[in-house]
Amino acid sequence: MKTAIKSAGEINNDLVVCRCAGVLRSEIAAQAKLVNGDVEAICQSTGAGVTCGGCIPIIGEIAGRTRMGRAELVEKIILDRQHAAFRFKVEEELLEGLVDKPCQDTLLETWIGGRPLSRSYTITSSCRDKLELEIIVRREPNGLVSRWLHDTANNEHFFRLSAPFGGISKVKEDRIVFAAAGIGITPALAWLRHRAFGGDGAERCLVHWWNRAEADSGLVKHLEAAIDGARTAGVDVEFTRSDTRCTTSPRLSKSSCDLWLSRVLSVDRDLIHVCGPQGFMDLFVIALDCQDWPKEQRVLASFISSPGAGAGLASVQASHYRVERFDFRTDPIVANGFTLDSAASPERLLCEAEAFLRQYYFEEGAETPYEIRIDDIRSQIEATGTYSHTQAELSFGARLAWRNSARCIGRFFWQSLTVRDRRILGEGLGEAQLAHAIFEDLLEHIRFATNGGDIRAALTVFRPRDPEIRILNPQLILYAGHRNSDGTFIGDPKNVELTELAKALGWQPSGTCFDVLPLMIRIGTSLPYIFEIPKSEILEVELHHPDETSVASLGLKWFALPAVSDMALDLGGITYSAAPSNGFYMGTEIGSFNIADPQRYAQLENFAHAMNLDTSGVNPLWRDQAMVEINRSVLHSFRCAGVRILDHHALSEWFRRFREDEEQKSRPVYGHWPWIVPPMSANLSHIWHNADLKKVMLKPGFFYQNRKSAIRECLEMISGPSKL
Repeated sequence: MKTAIKSAGEINNDLVVCRCAGVLRSEIAAQAKLVNGDVEAICQSTGAGVTCGGCIPIIGEIAGRTRMGRAELVEKIILDRQHAAFRFKVEEELLEGLVDKPCQDTLLETWIGGRPLSRSYTITSSCRDKLELEIIVRREPNGLVSRWLHDTANNEHFFRLSAPFGGISKVKEDRIVFAAAGIGITPALAWLRHRAFGGDGAERCLVHWWNRAEADSGLVKHLEAAIDGARTAGVDVEFTRSDTRCTTSPRLSKSSCDLWLSRVLSVDRDLIHVCGPQGFMDLFVIALDCQDWPKEQRVLASFISSPGAGAGLASVQASHYRVERFDFRTDPIVANGFTLDSAASPERLLCEAEAFLRQYYFEEGAETPYEIRIDDIRSQIEATGTYSHTQAELSFGARLAWRNSARCIGRFFWQSLTVRDRRILGEGLGEAQLAHAIFEDLLEHIRFATNGGDIRAALTVFRPRDPEIRILNPQLILYAGHRNSDGTFIGDPKNVELTELAKALGWQPSGTCFDVLPLMIRIGTSLPYIFEIPKSEILEVELHHPDETSVASLGLKWFALPAVSDMALDLGGITYSAAPSNGFYMGTEIGSFNIADPQRYAQLENFAHAMNLDTSGVNPLWRDQAMVEINRSVLHSFRCAGVRILDHHALSEWFRRFREDEEQKSRPVYGHWPWIVPPMSANLSHIWHNADLKKVMLKPGFFYQNRKSAIRECLEMISGPSKL
């Protein structure tokens, strides 16, 4: 087989194996030695593999329990605009696990951008004689691996596949039921093909598919061919489909799931296989519980479909406890505004903890009953005045805070947020050592989130207790603003005060327009500790224009990672004062706000001249022309540099989809209209016409802290009362 890249044995031990928990290969290897290769014990102790499960084969390989083997891409078949089938030739030993058991998964590993990435997929067909396996991959708009597979992958690239795992054993039931959403149809496709080629299984099959696929798409045709093959083999197949693109179709909701299940319900309760995105799975688990469908008769497979996540399949347990009767539309705590409230009393803390926990149990469920968990929290508050979140509560709460962010247009991607739990970082260290440890971890956040330009949404949470940890920088990466004696500025005027503090703490900038500010980390009431970010850690994009070469001579650039770092995460009454987080840029944030705004870099006229626009009174719209061209330049430059960015039209549509998804779950969507409406061509966005958006901030949420007063206080500690 061909290879263009190093072998797996040369993989760096500092590489992340579990993206969900941020666990390194070296951590897994060290733990494997302690537990004698017990994969389950490794997962429990490190947190790896417990969220989506897609990395478990890699963990097993590191522990010496499972096997990965080289694979060659034999054929790539484009099915339609969104789906493609990939056939791989594998080593014969890998097929030993391919027993007469359909719906098995395999972990695909490849190298992209000089690092190994892995995703798990359902094996949709196999051929023992040719030693071949097939997977079908949906091209996610922001999926790193899926986009690479569709657009770039060929038989010259390096691939490894794991031995097949999971799957459905031969069932005693007469009928099997598949409920699938989107690309979650692949297990049903695999089962139908298995039966079409003489495999054992139920004699009757019912498939219902909720999807947006075109009726004549290649994936639909593949499924129809598999259905015909199974019917030819004597299987009684009933297939129905709901086109979720059509507004006339019933919305997917708990009631529609209940209705569908009641129609297909048999006396003996067939085996049911449910596969789809997490929201779909949540609705179905609740509906199955309401129909008293036995847990042993359920196979649940949730796929992760998000920016940078691809479509990994993982078995999930349905035994979580859930709160069934509570109206979360009125129960979440409503904040007084966008600024952090004062510390809550023990009574208020318990009230907010209960509100958050009810929502967590309703949407996620947990292994411990709600009543036991809330009693534990109540005891902690009575004994210590506070309580601690579990890692699962923290992860869900942080994602929920993003979903609740009334000033964010990009909330469709809230479930993709990677939460890095660093609450125990620096225990037992002095202030200076703790600040340095935090800085090193912030560098790791920057590396992880930047991801070579394929930006990943991430949040890092540090401990909430006293002394308070504060990152005084509004963003992890910012450009300094230097005030001249004549009242003019060099750099970003928005950051003058922070720049003055950095200089007072000993920072010596170059004095250019794009000096990256050092990070200022404050512990308690002490002066901040100051750390310069190495240039090698910061990905910047130089701006150029697709049509006019003279634009590059302006020397404009911007950083790739928008990581907010001075907002507090208020979660269940606990305030995490240091919880930096990032998504990815919308183009107008850089073009319209940062570069063109007269109170920021004020480059509109310079850009117009570079574009040879007529700026005289004869052309009063030159500013509008220049604004469009600046934003074209930003989008073009970022895309040429391979850095993830979306235009404001696309994000407006993603916000529409977010609202539709939330409405299907009977959850209200709030928004601060001036922040949500794009700053350019605003009335072309559907948001412009949505007068019903209400400025409401729910908890959990992200809230502003008193940064300016903290900066002023630090300056006064250094040189007396500030003149700022």
